[in-house]
Amino acid sequence: MSNYSELISAVEESKTMAISSLVKKLKSEGKNVLSFSAGEPDFPTPDYIKNAAIKAINENFTKYTANEGYPQLINAIVDKFSKENNLNFKPENILVSAGAKHSIYNLMMALCNPDDEVIFQAPYWVSYPEMVKLAQGKSVIIDAGVEQDYKITPEQLEKN
Repeated sequence: MSNYSELISAVEESKTMAISSLVKKLKSEGKNVLSFSAGEPDFPTPDYIKNAAIKAINENFTKYTANEGYPQLINAIVDKFSKENNLNFKPENILVSAGAKHSIYNLMMALCNPDDEVIFQAPYWVSYPEMVKLAQGKSVIIDAGVEQDYKITPEQLEKN
């Protein structure tokens, strides 16, 4: 008998982590492998970022921030979008998180009720169906590849 809930037991192992583990094993055997799994860079963290992190720790900048993120960072993001992308956002339009996957999971948990349908396109990140499963929803996957510029058409939505 498992100590885990039926819901969590129904979730499959992370395919991303399984591929990452296989890549590490193959590399340890001396094989030349390119990994297209976890999306980690193939270079070390730049020194200026490491130094800034060390400085922040030394200055005790280690507490929780507001849920939406640190205000100076949010303002820097607003400025970046304005200057570099000609996009005009207000600070209340920006949310800083631990990553897109975590944010999408939070949205699934906040918005889905049991048996709600969650529509997303293929190709998709391998974690999406498992996130939907944890939210007790049902995945509806629609093919929308390069030939459609990765966009779902209204006709495809009508069919599903």
